[in-house]
Amino acid sequence: MKIDNFVKEMKEKATQGLLGISDGAKSTEKTYQFQVGSAHIITVRGGVLEKAVISHLILKGVRPPGAEKESDGMVYQMEVFPENPYCPMGHYSTQWTMGESAFYAMNLDLFPAVRVEEDLVTMKRNMDGVAEEFGKDKDTFREGQDIQYNMEHWTSPLATKTGCKLMQLDEENLELFVIAYHTFFDTYLDIVTRRKDTPFNEEDIKFKHERNAKWLEYLTFKDRAVKMAQAYSVPPEVLINLGFPPSVRF
Repeated sequence: MKIDNFVKEMKEKATQGLLGISDGAKSTEKTYQFQVGSAHIITVRGGVLEKAVISHLILKGVRPPGAEKESDGMVYQMEVFPENPYCPMGHYSTQWTMGESAFYAMNLDLFPAVRVEEDLVTMKRNMDGVAEEFGKDKDTFREGQDIQYNMEHWTSPLATKTGCKLMQLDEENLELFVIAYHTFFDTYLDIVTRRKDTPFNEEDIKFKHERNAKWLEYLTFKDRAVKMAQAYSVPPEVLINLGFPPSVRF
């Protein structure tokens, strides 16, 4: 199945790509088994990466947020927290159901600590190119990210709307799914490589910790997928490892 090939290839590409841009980083792996499935989590730490996590979850008989019935599904998610505040956090959320009526969903975006407009423009331009290639409207391609990745008490959303928000894709749109993901990831590695040696100060670190705190607030108070996982007794250590930031400031 093509989606299985995507996961296998992307795990290897992501692990090697992240290790490749971060001198001295090391990766570790751990597999968890629980009542409704399993999780394989690869963590990369060191060098320019404060923490990067590649997560692959296989779920049996769960009802995803917004779905009317239970189904088997998979989640392939990455959260990348660079050490340098001038390198944005990379958010990669994908999930899909399995079976005859399979559908695919994807949310990719940059969450900066210190905004570098040039990098945001570069990512948006490259992802706009994917939208154009597949005949998609550039605005609806990422519509709703600023609503999803925001909370009422924040002064601004995490989202920059530079990636894409693709929901309810069917098998015929799987090529769009794969190409969008690879384009976003390749551009992200280029951005981190370009900014990883930018000088930063204590004020910049504060911005990074505050950005991470926003992400933690989102996960614990708003993320419907996390609430679903808790309802199905997915172990806390799985949720902590796959999403929690390495450092925060409140």
